[in-house]
Amino acid sequence: MRSIRRELGQDVEELVENAEQLLDWRYHVRRYPWVSVGVAALAGYLLVPSRSVVFATDSHSLNQLAERIVPAVTKPEPPRPGLLAGLISVGTGLLLKAATSYATQRLGQIVGQMNQASAPPQTAETHHG
Repeated sequence: MRSIRRELGQDVEELVENAEQLLDWRYHVRRYPWVSVGVAALAGYLLVPSRSVVFATDSHSLNQLAERIVPAVTKPEPPRPGLLAGLISVGTGLLLKAATSYATQRLGQIVGQMNQASAPPQTAETHHG
């Protein structure tokens, strides 16, 4: 039983050492130098941004670029209403406002008449001041 415990302890120590060795990047660089160079080159290629595109800034080039971009971005404006359509719109609004005002006044008169008709008549006898 003691020998099994001793061997188990040694196995655990070897396992820890191997794990530390596998996680040490220097070990891999020493053991596989060319693979390490390739990995470093690939990482550099992926991490370094590509060259920026330089556009010519003369007026002719900018106008050409604007002509290509503007049609794709802007929407055509809907046709604006004419003078007659504007006058009709204003007249319709005024007419609706007047009709609403008349209907409100007439409804107020009807409700007032209904309240007077349903109210009990007041006589001098019922009012004891």
